[in-house]
Amino acid sequence: MAVNDLLRTVRLGGQQARVAATSLLETAQAGALRPHEVTEVKQLLASPELHDVFKDGLGTSLREALGGGGFPVRDVKALLPNPRSLDPRNLGQRFGADLTLMQQQLIDPRLPKDENAERMVAFFSAYAERFVELAHPGAHLPDAPVTAMRPEDQAKALKQFEKALADGGFKELTDRTTGRDGLAVGRSLLDSKSVDELRQKTKELSLEGPARRDPENPNAATSIAVSAAHQRLIKEKKDEEEEVKARRRGREGKLGSNMLWNALHLFRDGAEGPEEKEALNKLIVTAGLLLVFVAVMLAVFLLTI
Repeated sequence: MAVNDLLRTVRLGGQQARVAATSLLETAQAGALRPHEVTEVKQLLASPELHDVFKDGLGTSLREALGGGGFPVRDVKALLPNPRSLDPRNLGQRFGADLTLMQQQLIDPRLPKDENAERMVAFFSAYAERFVELAHPGAHLPDAPVTAMRPEDQAKALKQFEKALADGGFKELTDRTTGRDGLAVGRSLLDSKSVDELRQKTKELSLEGPARRDPENPNAATSIAVSAAHQRLIKEKKDEEEEVKARRRGREGKLGSNMLWNALHLFRDGAEGPEEKEALNKLIVTAGLLLVFVAVMLAVFLLTI
């Protein structure tokens, strides 16, 4: 199809307009657009009526192609695995791992924050649909049987999803319609009784968040989600170090019958490998037996006096 025909189709809007816009992107990436055609494409990109035609990163990729640089924004579907390949026993955990792996491609700082929010929920919805499909197999057609997920596996997956959503920055999302944050939205989607119900809930969302641009480096893929996860890891490590220090301080300066135990446990805490710890465990047991023997001998001696 000629470029003029593609431009005309885009102006009309609708599903065919999106197909034509994708062809324009390919033409622009090949450097085959003439100057006046580039101008017309930019006018189409600026039209509010055509916002839906250029959503899901298509408009951003087209602007990048017209500007002659940058990587195109990847479609969310291209970042997802085959839903049928997902293990029901670790569905939530797999979502968390995939979200961490794909986060910088999923949340693009060049996109409006609302579109980034939609991309995050679209990514999550694919895993949520698989969960609902397995949790409620009776909601499917007879010719598409699905093995039901056991209740204990459902509870396990829900806990995994909860953690992954929190770590992935979903709390930074907000549904304008209800005021719920992304965690509450995620729980609502997982609580659906059928895939159709889940998809309807998704359509009704009006989301905002979570992109945050770096003014010093506008091309850097920074986000609230990445920052929150990083800060959480730092805090957990610091708390763990403080706990170890407090435990050691509690043993310092203790004399009498506990002094040997304090010293032995202190050495054990400082062991670096499992072999060293095993050797020190044996030493502690030996020392304990020795103390018992000395106590018995002392008691016998005192009784014979």
